[in-house]
Amino acid sequence: MSLVDWIMSRFTTYSSGFCFEVGKLTACGLVRKENQDSVLALSEAGLFCVADGMGGGKGGALASRWICDGFANAARAEGFDSLSGDDRMLMVDRVLKSVNHRIRAYAAEKGYRSMGSTVAMMVFNPQDGAHPSIVHVGDSRVYRLRRGELRLMTSDHTVGGEMSRKTVSRTESENLSSRRNPLSHILTRAVGTEFRVRPDWQKAEVRAGDRYLLCTDGVHDMLSDADILAAMKGRVGPEVIVTRLEKGIVAAGASDNYSMICIEVRRRRR
Repeated sequence: MSLVDWIMSRFTTYSSGFCFEVGKLTACGLVRKENQDSVLALSEAGLFCVADGMGGGKGGALASRWICDGFANAARAEGFDSLSGDDRMLMVDRVLKSVNHRIRAYAAEKGYRSMGSTVAMMVFNPQDGAHPSIVHVGDSRVYRLRRGELRLMTSDHTVGGEMSRKTVSRTESENLSSRRNPLSHILTRAVGTEFRVRPDWQKAEVRAGDRYLLCTDGVHDMLSDADILAAMKGRVGPEVIVTRLEKGIVAAGASDNYSMICIEVRRRRR
């Protein structure tokens, strides 16, 4: 583990009748010299985010950090706890637009040909904790484990991912979105790469017992869905789950930075 830069923590807090147990981890991997990923897990604010930076020099690391810092600052602002779900979505939109502009300005100043970051988020709110929002740009993902069934909640913004959604053949669709297909690594969207950032939004329905995994492509490129399912199952907590996932990633070569947040949703005891 001396080659791995990692951070892990656990939080238990409450929101609208639910309690969250959270494990998070971010690591450089076995090949890259710098970790350009960032993670943010603010259980009390109901805000969870992973970001995977890209770009020359220190550009990628800055891009992902600016995203997480932007949301951390917004969550610390006075009145955040009382924001409705719609107001929280407006906050997310403002932060992404602001960071998108900041990245583009910095890249132009430094002469970088490309600089940006993917992002995947879950945003809860006190008024309706059972229906958080999932937001993502790029190929960072959100998975859900419910009653032993693993479901990918997001669709990758990659050439392979976009093409797979337009095909009629399930086999062809799976081939296009496969981690082994080079088209699956070409991003079609990221924060900072276009004049206008284009996130996908959706409302989720949370149930007690659900487990969610937010992760960068350094996780799902190294592990199959079957690997992720096996790691997330069983009577273990999120800390154990992220440790299991990391062991699998390292065994597979850990060729990229990898970051993840695992959230277990429980009903609060009254």
